[in-house]
Amino acid sequence: MMSRFLVAALAGFLLAPGGLAAGPPSGPGPRFELRPGERSSPQGQRLPGRASDAGVVDTGERSSPQGQRFPGRASDAGVVDTGERSSPQGQRFPGRASDAGVVDTGDRYWRVAGREAFVLGRNPAGMNPKAYEDHFRRAALAGESFMRIHFTYIPPGEKAGEIDDGMLKSWDAVLDAAERHGLAVLPVLGVWADWNDGSSKETWHRWDENPFNTARGGPAKRPDELLDDTPCRGLWLKRLATFVRRWAHRRAIVGWEIFSELDLVTGATEERAVRFVERSAAVIREADPWKRPVTASQAGINEWPELLKSGALDFIEVHPYADGAYQGRLDDLIIKVVRERLGKYGKPVLLGECGLSSSPPRGTMDVAERADIGVRHAIWASVVSGAMNGRMLWWQDGYDQFEKVDLASRYHSAAAQAAAFVKGIAFTGFVPVPCELSDGLKGAMIGDAKTMLGWFRDARCEPPDWPAKPTTGQTVTIDAPGKSWRAEFIDTTTGKRVSSNRLAVRNRRLRIVLPEFQESIAVQLHLLRS
Repeated sequence: MMSRFLVAALAGFLLAPGGLAAGPPSGPGPRFELRPGERSSPQGQRLPGRASDAGVVDTGERSSPQGQRFPGRASDAGVVDTGERSSPQGQRFPGRASDAGVVDTGDRYWRVAGREAFVLGRNPAGMNPKAYEDHFRRAALAGESFMRIHFTYIPPGEKAGEIDDGMLKSWDAVLDAAERHGLAVLPVLGVWADWNDGSSKETWHRWDENPFNTARGGPAKRPDELLDDTPCRGLWLKRLATFVRRWAHRRAIVGWEIFSELDLVTGATEERAVRFVERSAAVIREADPWKRPVTASQAGINEWPELLKSGALDFIEVHPYADGAYQGRLDDLIIKVVRERLGKYGKPVLLGECGLSSSPPRGTMDVAERADIGVRHAIWASVVSGAMNGRMLWWQDGYDQFEKVDLASRYHSAAAQAAAFVKGIAFTGFVPVPCELSDGLKGAMIGDAKTMLGWFRDARCEPPDWPAKPTTGQTVTIDAPGKSWRAEFIDTTTGKRVSSNRLAVRNRRLRIVLPEFQESIAVQLHLLRS
């Protein structure tokens, strides 16, 4: 997404104070890791993983506790993983070991300090490095640790394939600030608006200002020449490699997003987009000695299956906006789309950006009086969806300023309670947990055989008004191993514990009676030793 005011607003970015050149590498490696395809033999030998520069697609098969089939992890040589894992209910289902005994330990979440964790984050935007640092300071105070940043602005006078030196120094200052605050960064290195001519009536388009356009002295007559083996793509890949080489040794960088919302490039097709992404991924992997994970995104919840299956993408990304049929129910949409993508592609799913509405925040659900409740629901829904991360708002994280609206100040600490809820919990092996909900509930659970997390809301608390009334007598029933579990109930508005109960398993079923709540409630379940 791109604001039409953003171009003018960023014009002063080059002259921003604090634009120092990048220093030496800080720390031993990236702040976060993702091991989407690491495999080992029974002898401990490290073997190639799922993604390859040639775009090899994993064609193995796994199944969820519900019996849903989803893609597995074939090696580059075509070995299908057929090992075992277990659901929280003790069911055995195909996992990550090949017939030869090779174990695939691919992650589903970012690995932080050596273990998989759910992280909260945002899409910060500003007109100078200080504005970004203000975002970073607030994010860190709220328990957030992941920033997705568009390093895509092309200042006037920049030539195709080059990067303005002043612009690079300003971006360096942004990364310096992220490192000072201990934050991880996913750089976005290309964006659709620069490659859209507005012919399909898109709101934001900048092809007429793009230095790759022949009208500006560039090599391309049409935006979609970027996708083919053309001089345009060659120069763009040169620019891409410059970014990666310059920043490869920065600890804050945890991955690379080749392009945001690739399907909105004028004239784009799936087949050509796949070739473009695979070539770009190969360039990144050659330039990055840390071999960080690579992704690319589409608009909204659009889906090009061949792109999402491609081995060029180590994880996939979704941009859910609750327009249309969902009418602001962003929580429902996040749970639905994340679980569908996990089921179809078997890759980690990143929530790249999201919102109650994709339209500029004037007269939309984003500016509704009680919109903060809908946003809070969405953040908690992301925790239990199976996504790698949560929050990731758009208009509320700085892009509002380019539409002459202030939403950001309302959401500085929106994720603080969710961040506290997941702190210290290892998400390794977490999978969706089937739930039977009483009629007055919506929500979901995720977990493993020892720990489960749930979030549930009053089914009446929906847009546009999100009415909040006391809710009692609601129940959740799940399959569960063991004899008893400890349940800790959390108020999602305050983050405070409501109550703690010991629950007995009967016939491998656990019935959870929720305490009285308003809007929504969260629960942590921990298996108790006999």
